Amino acid sequence: MDNARLVIPNLVTSANIAAGFLSICAAAEGRFEVAVYLLVAAVLLDTLDGPVARKLDATSKFGQEMDSFSDALSFGAAPALLVYWAVLEPLGWMGLATSILYLLAGVFRLARFNLTSSVHEKSGRTIGFPTPIGAGYLMAVALMRDYLSPTSASVIVLVMAALMISRFALPEIKGRGPASYAIMIGIVNYFAV
Repeated sequence: MDNARLVIPNLVTSANIAAGFLSICAAAEGRFEVAVYLLVAAVLLDTLDGPVARKLDATSKFGQEMDSFSDALSFGAAPALLVYWAVLEPLGWMGLATSILYLLAGVFRLARFNLTSSVHEKSGRTIGFPTPIGAGYLMAVALMRDYLSPTSASVIVLVMAALMISRFALPEIKGRGPASYAIMIGIVNYFAV
């Protein structure tokens, strides 16, 4: 039973990784809406792994590192590829460079978070925009691909990259329940419409 207690949160994180990978596969096939739905599933799974670990008293450094790797895939690589294939590809190397810069910003933000956070404590503040918020904006860009030019889409992607690596201190929303992510999704929808 003790082993199961430790494994359950990592299974949730593994499901997040699977959703991110499947999103990349869907985007590669041009099924952009499916790719977005899979990333929404990844966001929901990301909201669960921490609370499940704390509820089961199964927090660990391993779990924190695994969570960051899943975030790098699901909220870094997957949305970067999605937005590249959906909108930025006509820009050629500039579109590719924009997607790479977003990915690098996400990984930088996650590495900084791991160095400044505790496995067992929530500080209540986070530095820079969280990667799920950046991914949310890129999902919105992919969904609005028929209404945005590649150039305007690249500006949004670069702004999100800059905000992720910024020094803005924001309230921590992860682990505070679905209402926090509902607010995040509402903000994304407000600015995307």
